[in-house]
Amino acid sequence: MKSVEELRARYGRLYPEDGVDENVLRTIEDILQVKLPDDFSGIATFFSGGSLGGISCFAFGHEDITPTIVEETLRHRTAIKLPPNFIVLAEPPASLIIMDVYHHPSVIWCDATDAERIQTKSFISPPDTWNTYTDFFAALVENEEEEGE
Repeated sequence: MKSVEELRARYGRLYPEDGVDENVLRTIEDILQVKLPDDFSGIATFFSGGSLGGISCFAFGHEDITPTIVEETLRHRTAIKLPPNFIVLAEPPASLIIMDVYHHPSVIWCDATDAERIQTKSFISPPDTWNTYTDFFAALVENEEEEGE
């Protein structure tokens, strides 16, 4: 498993840091009524969403950049009855990337047709999963590094 500090250094070689502060993270927690994982909060100090590794991740807290993880999570909670322990990270074509803030695997990338099966995890197509947000972010950084070679 990669460390957050190692990923910060690798990300910093690709892009300037663009993180959010603790107040933004607390606001996300308050609005979504969740406790964000420590590794997500650590990575959010230098990455606040955007394009990385071929994935366009929703913004964490920049009000001038939309959509945000808060907006998309609230939308999916209504649209597909997304359980409250999930946060929507990205919505690539025909799929959904979510983070379970309390259970592992933490990050799940499923087909859009399986989105309503998230609570039961009875997916028709096996999703890609990462045990932690750190593992997911490391995969994005690795993809970005490979594209730059």
